[in-house]
Amino acid sequence: MDHEKPNIPEEALAAVGYAVSQLIKAGKPVHMHDITARLHELVEQTTDEPLKRSLLHAVRVIAGKMN
Repeated sequence: MDHEKPNIPEEALAAVGYAVSQLIKAGKPVHMHDITARLHELVEQTTDEPLKRSLLHAVRVIAGKMN
């Protein structure tokens, strides 16, 4: 069986890691919906458009894994 490696930008992976580390530091649960909620919070807080695009890409990747 041939498995394709998903094309996920490093920035999106870093955004997920950052969101997870923030949740852990805050003592909050680390579930898919918690990660996406934190990523959405970060999107709302940033004015950096490339970062915003990476965060939103990370949300789409996670949402795709939830389906």
